Amino acid sequence: LMLAIATSIDALAVGVTFAFMDIALVPSVTLIGVTTFLFSAAGIKVGSLFGMRYKISRTHRGAVLILIGLKILLEGWRVVKKGCRIGDSLFL
Repeated sequence: LMLAIATSIDALAVGVTFAFMDIALVPSVTLIGVTTFLFSAAGIKVGSLFGMRYKISRTHRGAVLILIGLKILLEGWRVVKKGCRIGDSLFL
């Protein structure tokens, strides 16, 4: 539900921005759609190849996604430095 609300707010912001900036709608929407499709298709292909090469359980994949989300959350709260890599000092 929260993702649906966030997506709707994002779409509203883009629509209002397009209205105020006098942007050609059809080329902009086409570019956004093609870009979204290409990145989604590439992600599916890379994920499929990675999944066939490395047999990783669902639990491990879920844990990785949770850790990525947690890192993004902590960066947003400014608890963790942005762009922190392995070996760097993690906390501010």
